[in-house]
Amino acid sequence: MSAKVIDCVAIAEEIKKELMSDIEGLKKKGISVGIATVLVGDDFGARMYRGQIEKFCQEMGVEYTNANPSSDASEADVVKVVEELNENDKVSGIIPLRPFPEHISDYAIINTIELNKDIDCFHPYNMGKLTLGEITFAPATPAACIEIMDREKVNFEGAEIVVVGHSNIVGKPISILCLNRNATTSTTHIFTSMAKNLEKHTTGADILIVAAGKANLITPAQVKEGAFVIDVGINRVKVLDENGEPVLNEKGKPKTKTVGDVDFDAVKEKAGKITPVPGGVGAITNMMLMRNTVKAAKVQHGLE
Repeated sequence: MSAKVIDCVAIAEEIKKELMSDIEGLKKKGISVGIATVLVGDDFGARMYRGQIEKFCQEMGVEYTNANPSSDASEADVVKVVEELNENDKVSGIIPLRPFPEHISDYAIINTIELNKDIDCFHPYNMGKLTLGEITFAPATPAACIEIMDREKVNFEGAEIVVVGHSNIVGKPISILCLNRNATTSTTHIFTSMAKNLEKHTTGADILIVAAGKANLITPAQVKEGAFVIDVGINRVKVLDENGEPVLNEKGKPKTKTVGDVDFDAVKEKAGKITPVPGGVGAITNMMLMRNTVKAAKVQHGLE
């Protein structure tokens, strides 16, 4: 029997309705909800993400500010931009879009963000609070994973949860969030794989959360029968024909598609529940970011 495929888009739509009601309520009190992004230069990936943020701000009636210093702006200039956003009452949350140019330190910018405007939990202070279980804002993607599990009524206490990936953005915080809920949490990563121990851990997982950034890393051999598999990965790969050759588009270039870190078609025949890519965790991530923004607006106006 195939796994239940989690309809993350439907979950995101439910959350969106809840948040839009909150946003309207705040507007009636004269409170503006707004997001500002800080993009230094013109990095393609960061620019794409900026566009997504602007789009869902427009859809939800939220103010959007695009702070876009040039790539040759000094670190001091970018710090000043962030300080101005800190003082802007129309900006509830600030998102630094990385990578920054080499001459600008990530943490010089992140450490400048007002703590109550740090809606993706990049600041060390907010990450420290997350570790202690005193959460102001949980990072959006890990929060999306927790939201999915909550809606599927996962009992965290004692559950064997294995996370594949130990990035500061996803792997570490999702491990901490699960641990805070009394799950038995293991964090694996590239060095686990290099030691040939990955399968030993993943096959024991009741819940397997994969955030490694490697297409089709997880096959059925790495998955426990009936496990709940959450795929955070987003990878672009070439479309291949039945002979393994690239399929070309009308311009003669290889076609590509988006896949996760899990071999979805194969693993769904063994897992109990699974999230798809595309249309999976990412859809809910945007709503978690907006939920943090609404919370930030409330905190800044003494409502929480």
